[in-house]
Amino acid sequence: MSPILAISGLSKQFGGVTALAGVDLAIEEGEILGVVGPNGSGKTTLFNVVTGVHRPSGGSVLFRGQDITGLKPHAISRAGIGYTFQQAMAFAGLGVLENVQIAGEHVRARADSTANPWPTPQALLDFVGLSAVANEKAGVLPFGSLRLLGLALALATRPSLLLLDEPAAGLNDRETTALVGLVRQLPGHGITVCVIDHDMKLMQMLCRRLAVLDFGSKIADGPTEAVLADPKVLEVYLGGDL
Repeated sequence: MSPILAISGLSKQFGGVTALAGVDLAIEEGEILGVVGPNGSGKTTLFNVVTGVHRPSGGSVLFRGQDITGLKPHAISRAGIGYTFQQAMAFAGLGVLENVQIAGEHVRARADSTANPWPTPQALLDFVGLSAVANEKAGVLPFGSLRLLGLALALATRPSLLLLDEPAAGLNDRETTALVGLVRQLPGHGITVCVIDHDMKLMQMLCRRLAVLDFGSKIADGPTEAVLADPKVLEVYLGGDL
């Protein structure tokens, strides 16, 4: 079976700075893949290029066998790729339920017959645990709840592939545990996941496979425990979380 996402030779330059240097990466359908690396290693740039926020300088991105390289973000979203950003985002002056309703209005037309696991915005809020604050303004939510709203907004677009950029940043232990529980359920709902985070305990709980970036290049890719024991990876993280 072909991977749901196949990245080949992906590169991105910003002026004289190389953010991505020929990255190859395949994401298999139904997995939760982790992408890790030091600050500035190219992780967020990789997500931004895949989702059309930045145009690549070279290489290709295939989603379900279709070339989506350089398409606009809205076209990539409608194709079936969801994205949550490092900074939690929502319409602060609108209610929580209203935010999810707006996200759902831009849902892509599905080419398959897969049933929507959350047929209403309220069902989606029930899933992420925000039903009790459905009528609250998004701008008054505590940070942890705002993170969950960001996840709900991404899921409202009915993605087949969900990219999570540091979803646990700023969360306490209880909130992180709850997030892990939610993300683990997503493959069972037909959603493949790729996640970036600096919390290695979180990544070990979530991911059976890790890919490691350093200075825009992939230096390791394989089973989580093997990657975390790789001498190259240990060298990159020397003095860090590992």
